[in-house]
Amino acid sequence: MNQPSNAAVLQGDALHAFIDQAHELLNDYDEDQSAINREDRMAAAAELMEQQSFAPANVNDLERVHDFWLMLDKPEIANRFLQTHRQNALQSDERRPADAQVRIALSDIQSRLGFDKASAIALLLPAAQAIAQLPADIDTDRYWHGWQWMTDEAQAWDIAELGVDLHRARERANPDNEAHLAHGDAMALVRKAELAQKRGNAGAATGHVQNAIQTLRDAAPEQEVDFEQWMELADRALPVATASLPSLLMACEQQLQRTENPPPSPAIKAHRKVRVVRLQAQACALAGQLEAALQLAPLGRVSLTDDQGDPFSALHLEWLVQADRLDEAAALALESVMHARPISAVAACKLAQQRFDSDVDAGTGRAITWALILAMVHADTDMHYLFAQEKMPSRNADFYLDFVRAREPQNILLAMTQGMRHAAKRQLEKALPLLEQSVGQRPDLADGDKLAALWAARFAVLPLEEALARPFPEAYGAHWCYAVGVTLDHDEELAPLLGGKKKLPPSEVRSQLALRYYEESLRRFESFWSTGQGAFKDADVHVYSMLCNNLAIKYRFQNRYDEAAALHHQGLASSPFAEHHNSLVWCAIGKEDYSLTVMEAERLWHFAQEHGYGRHDPPRYLPSVAYALYRLDRDDEISIWTERLDQWFHELDETEQRSERRDYLAALMAMLDFFSSTRPELVLPRLRSHQQEVIALRDCYPLRRLACALEAYPELLEEALALHQQAQSYLDKDSDGDESERRVSRECIERTERKLAEREAAASGQAASGRKPWWKFW
Repeated sequence: MNQPSNAAVLQGDALHAFIDQAHELLNDYDEDQSAINREDRMAAAAELMEQQSFAPANVNDLERVHDFWLMLDKPEIANRFLQTHRQNALQSDERRPADAQVRIALSDIQSRLGFDKASAIALLLPAAQAIAQLPADIDTDRYWHGWQWMTDEAQAWDIAELGVDLHRARERANPDNEAHLAHGDAMALVRKAELAQKRGNAGAATGHVQNAIQTLRDAAPEQEVDFEQWMELADRALPVATASLPSLLMACEQQLQRTENPPPSPAIKAHRKVRVVRLQAQACALAGQLEAALQLAPLGRVSLTDDQGDPFSALHLEWLVQADRLDEAAALALESVMHARPISAVAACKLAQQRFDSDVDAGTGRAITWALILAMVHADTDMHYLFAQEKMPSRNADFYLDFVRAREPQNILLAMTQGMRHAAKRQLEKALPLLEQSVGQRPDLADGDKLAALWAARFAVLPLEEALARPFPEAYGAHWCYAVGVTLDHDEELAPLLGGKKKLPPSEVRSQLALRYYEESLRRFESFWSTGQGAFKDADVHVYSMLCNNLAIKYRFQNRYDEAAALHHQGLASSPFAEHHNSLVWCAIGKEDYSLTVMEAERLWHFAQEHGYGRHDPPRYLPSVAYALYRLDRDDEISIWTERLDQWFHELDETEQRSERRDYLAALMAMLDFFSSTRPELVLPRLRSHQQEVIALRDCYPLRRLACALEAYPELLEEALALHQQAQSYLDKDSDGDESERRVSRECIERTERKLAEREAAASGQAASGRKPWWKFW
């Protein structure tokens, strides 16, 4: 390298800032610079690097410069730089010398692979041994991943297999992995199967996969083996030992039947069937049985919760093209683009770009489908996002729409596409007739966005009575029904769609519409669980769980507590989250089932502690828990819940504590009120410690609850009455919202006055008899 002597020597922050600048030069996507090709950019960046001197102060600095030289495709310079500075960098990392040595060793191999493969291979096994011997508190996963990549690059299969054993031995030595030994052993075996396949040894690959299957199937009872681990094994085993899939699926079923308790819900069973049929279809395709794969594909072409986009539809599309079933491919491509499904929509658009001109020349009907697809890519903002890194269709949306209009002027998708374009621009008067026509005729295409756009247009353009009198827009997908229900239910979702042209309809009107969509969504989901047939997103167990939660909340507000609770339990059995537990507490409270209230609160508390719950609000439900314990004569347990309230509050940050302080105090006063009747000696010190702060709130409810708690002390009844009267003074006499609190406040004052009178009467009688007053404990 040509490094001028007068160049500033860079290290630390200055070094990293310089490399950042060089990265910007390499990856400058500014439109004004678009004429500069990648090769010229790399040459300019390399020249910039050669003009600079570096003195890496530690391994981080050294790796940064080394890796950037590799990015510039200069492996020899990268390695020479590494060798020049490695000793100084190692001496600076005295706290973790072994870790630093491993990092430099891996960088050494990585750059050598670019110019001296033999020397790189010779260093692979010593590097693996060094990783295996690192201290137990160092996370070595990223080192192993990098090392495995290098063995693949070097095609050093025998060394790679030795590395599998070294890696596995280290994993087994970690006590945190004790419950997952079977899974780890199976994954090590399938890695060996992948290496055997790369060596061309199909028999060894199959043998390793069969051993992996047996390892999971025969796992000891204390080992945690679940369906997801079986699917991980299947995904990796399928390309290397396709014929092993039937035995793998059979072993999976046997092992889960033996170990799962309780058995999976109908939703989970349906989810698993989709996963299995996808594997079976892929196995058929890999075995050359394309027609069999295509027969199975529709059963697997539904969206699952853990899908990353829609890769299976893209695979199905590829199979249809291979089988020359282009009409079916065009229909599938249109569906993917119309609903902007990640991965499959991009594949669909690329296919349309490839086929449009040739099908126009051939005069096929598919040309219209390709034109609609290409128009939607331009017209749909979701497709713009998906196509951010892709080449957009060469003509604009109007060109393709005019093409369709000239050949099929009544094509319903013209109306739907144009209606959604108008809706996106908030031209709702123009959008309304087009959406009424298209959504009304093709509810099978009416996803949540289109349904929401239609309702927004109705609300914006029509009087409310007329908007509601028009035919109810149906949706043929469970997720679509759920999505439009959410939009109708939430002001912040619906208001932007109206473009500020009109006030939103009353929430009670929209709530009834949402309820109807939610109930239809539930019917469609449950139909899929029982039949395996339905729309694209009818298999998404998490959407189903959210639907159960939303619908159950509506039922709870209608006092349909048992139906609501049943839905929450269905949601928990498919995709658990904290809101289900929270609502189950309120169902129990609504039913006045005190034992169930405590039990559900216990479950909510522990779920929130274990999994987190951002909206966890103990001050709302803990007073009801304390009341339930009071009614059950289990008052002493209230102290457990006051400790939990304190724990929750003290875990908040300072800003949150300031925001929640009033509610915390209100809940604490209510809980101490219920606790005071049986353990007054424990409660009074806490009341006194917070009394002045509660009074300073000038808020009726917390002060009233403090006064109620003081009623447990006969000698403090005058103080309790004064505090009740003070609390009442904070109510707004002109506010209807305070009417309930005013009534309760009056009742508390009347009750305290009766207690005072009873105390005075009792004291007078005892004074006449010479006995000590009943309320004096001393």
